Amino acid sequence: MRKALTAGALALAALLTNVVGATAASAEPTAVTYTAWTWNVSGHKMNRGATDNGLVEQAAGSIKRPENDVDFVSLNEICYSQYRSIRTALASWNPDNVSYARFQEAIPAGSTDTSEKRNPICGGEAFGKAVFSRHQLGKAEYHTFAQESGLFYRSADGVEHPVRNGMLCAPLVDREAMKFCSVHIGPISTTEKPYGYRQLVELDTLLDGFAAAGQTYMVAGDFNAQPHYERLNRFYDEEVPGFPTDEKPNYGDHRELDDTDPSCPGHGEETSINPAADVPCGKKQPKIDMIFVRTDRLASRDYTADAKAVPDCLKLDADGKAEPGTATPCSDHRVVIGRATLLVDQAT
Repeated sequence: MRKALTAGALALAALLTNVVGATAASAEPTAVTYTAWTWNVSGHKMNRGATDNGLVEQAAGSIKRPENDVDFVSLNEICYSQYRSIRTALASWNPDNVSYARFQEAIPAGSTDTSEKRNPICGGEAFGKAVFSRHQLGKAEYHTFAQESGLFYRSADGVEHPVRNGMLCAPLVDREAMKFCSVHIGPISTTEKPYGYRQLVELDTLLDGFAAAGQTYMVAGDFNAQPHYERLNRFYDEEVPGFPTDEKPNYGDHRELDDTDPSCPGHGEETSINPAADVPCGKKQPKIDMIFVRTDRLASRDYTADAKAVPDCLKLDADGKAEPGTATPCSDHRVVIGRATLLVDQAT
């Protein structure tokens, strides 16, 4: 009888070993290719919350264009009115996906700027960032940076407040370990006011936390810093080429999807249309809009990105109404589209 029990135990152990082995095999990460699309639309500064000047059509048209094959969208500096209109325009992007849009407020509705005229921000609507996805999104995560931006607005009661930058993320329902994030870093970062630098430190810490939790991510948006700035060294992998002006080498955990661009390796194409004096590789305009992925989550090194020309929108008159027959750049930023094949853990 004892031998029979021992044999049965061995058989059970062998069966459990096979089951565990099968579970371990199924837990191997899957290689999945995703395309991210990011644009700072200057929804208030250049478009004043307008939805009838072509901005919505230009954004939605590019996102839905078959050859772009977009999975995720990041929009910075967008007014809620524009977000709402783009959300409607993207309803047919994937008709089976009813949970495809998220918005994070940075300035509440009813706010004004801090000038004497107290000009309405976004025509009275909220201002912030947005994420869209061709795949069904799970519960959104809102990460507001503790470090202020150095910029201010007045709320409806006339009280002055700091603009709060941050990061908006959402995981995928069918791949919970995969998330897409939109980030906006403040534009002020000097020795006396290191706002942008400290926000980047916060961002890096958040991303390290994602990685420690076994999550794969793409993070896109306006970083308000060029790749060769020292404060971005903490993001770029040490294998990414630096520049003679760098005081320290790269030491981060990421690849930016345009860092292999042959016109300026380690940097990539310009994404702002505003000239700058310190751009490497003989370029005239800075690269400040980026798409980062974690190096150890890359299934292959054939990732790529491309910055598109800024489309035209209609000019707005003094009352914010679109003027037919006119043309002006929709934004002072270019759309960046990047593609990478990433390793995504299976749900356990």
